[in-house]
Amino acid sequence: MFFLKRKLFVWLCVLGIAINAIGLFTGIMLGDGVLYALIAKNMIVNNEYFFLTVNGLDWLDKPHFPFWCAAFSYHIFGINDFAYKLPAFLFWLVGILYTYALSKRLYDKNVGQIAVLIYISTLHLLISNSDVRAEPYLTGMIVAAIYHCYRVYNGGTFKHLVFAAFWAAVAVMTKGIFVLIIIASGFLVLWIIRKEWKQFLNYKWYLIVLLTLIFILPELYSLYVQFDARPDALVFGSTNVSGIKFFFWDSQFGRFVNSGPIKGAGDPFFYVHTLLWAFLPWSFIFPFLVYFSFKRKLSIGHPLLWGTFLLTFLMFSASKFQLPHYLNVVFPILSIWLAHLLANVDKLSVIGVVDKIQRCLGILLLVVLVLLTYLYHGTFWWLICLVVLLIGGFFVILYDYKSRMKRIVLSTFVLGLTIGLFYGAYLYPNLLVYQSGDHIAHYINEHKLAPVYVMDNEINTLAVGFQCDGPLDYLRSDEDLKKLDAGDFLVLHNEKLQELSPIYDFSILTSFLDYHVSKIKPRFFYYESREETLGKLYLVQLKDKKESDL
Repeated sequence: MFFLKRKLFVWLCVLGIAINAIGLFTGIMLGDGVLYALIAKNMIVNNEYFFLTVNGLDWLDKPHFPFWCAAFSYHIFGINDFAYKLPAFLFWLVGILYTYALSKRLYDKNVGQIAVLIYISTLHLLISNSDVRAEPYLTGMIVAAIYHCYRVYNGGTFKHLVFAAFWAAVAVMTKGIFVLIIIASGFLVLWIIRKEWKQFLNYKWYLIVLLTLIFILPELYSLYVQFDARPDALVFGSTNVSGIKFFFWDSQFGRFVNSGPIKGAGDPFFYVHTLLWAFLPWSFIFPFLVYFSFKRKLSIGHPLLWGTFLLTFLMFSASKFQLPHYLNVVFPILSIWLAHLLANVDKLSVIGVVDKIQRCLGILLLVVLVLLTYLYHGTFWWLICLVVLLIGGFFVILYDYKSRMKRIVLSTFVLGLTIGLFYGAYLYPNLLVYQSGDHIAHYINEHKLAPVYVMDNEINTLAVGFQCDGPLDYLRSDEDLKKLDAGDFLVLHNEKLQELSPIYDFSILTSFLDYHVSKIKPRFFYYESREETLGKLYLVQLKDKKESDL
């Protein structure tokens, strides 16, 4: 007997996918999202697919695969927000299929259904489908690679070996060689637990590694052409930088030990509190169920699952370079693990406690959503409050569901989608109101202005560069600023405008309120104190130089 009837399960998946897809039709937030979108655009504009460039300069950080996907999408749909986000969303959908497939292999279809509902309604996966970086790609790729490796482990045909290598390779070409550790970690634990020492000598695993190295040759070639074959290329303020060495060491292991050009300050407890909010609304019952399963000497889950999660979690926690979205890649595995625990919660005799935890958490989160909606006071805030309250009523109705286990899963699923709806349909688009680079670019496009100059070191440059139809010219120093001619157009922030006044006469064509919306602070979030936190981005047209500067 299925946990849910097939028709109901399909409709719940459709609803969840639709809410996740809201992010496809909103803008791209400043930070990595706009940066990656711009790099992919430069591939199209420059007709050069082996080079990664930003503002006319060589760029070395992430591998090429997500940029190739975005560029391919641009060819089909044009250079726009939707085209940038679509490939990542498709890989997130791949994650749904493989989460279900791996659940069925490890357990049964009931666990598969629950795992998929958890996957679709997890907070940080919902966020990542609006604020698109590399993680939606990796989320699908890594669980796909693990699934096919598991099929190889169980004697699957040669095609599974090839698919395992393929998915591992595209993951490597998305984030770096470190992802192989994530894919392999659970199997290492599994073999040790079961004392399957012969697996360490099984030629199939070494063949997968060999095929993976063959499949990543396009990435290695691209790095060689752009960097190793061009020792004069300036990267991180230095020349003679090897792109291949960076790929195999500095970009991943170098960050881990803090020896690479990009450094961080690791906190061993960073991912503990990250997990608590990023895996909402499922995060609080997860450690509770693991603890009681262990205490009552029941199965805490398949070693492949908890091995993958724990080793990855510990590795990330030990790293000196940490970001919240890194944890997303193991959420499919965590979803299956939690689904197994929920499917067996009756055996623990604690279902009443789990029920109360989720009921209290649900009420608390709904109250928080209403409060946040009011405090931000964005467009139609009152309507969002009303919707959340109506969903809250539905949430309460679900608690009359005759099966407590089903109502726990279904009510938590609805709660997760409500949070996703709040973020994707309300908060995210209302934050982008203050991303002034988008608005400046639309003004430039509408009036067909050229030439347009921007300051290379201003973050808004990225948004202007991506949204503008025409090319931009970049000013890399204050000396470049003094070399402009009358009639040129210049985009600059309000602080820089004050420096321009002694040099040029100019007219302000337009300006927009500005805030770096990926770095929200309380004073900005609260609508009554927001105005004092805002800057302005200006588009000006230069006139003659002032006599004092001639």
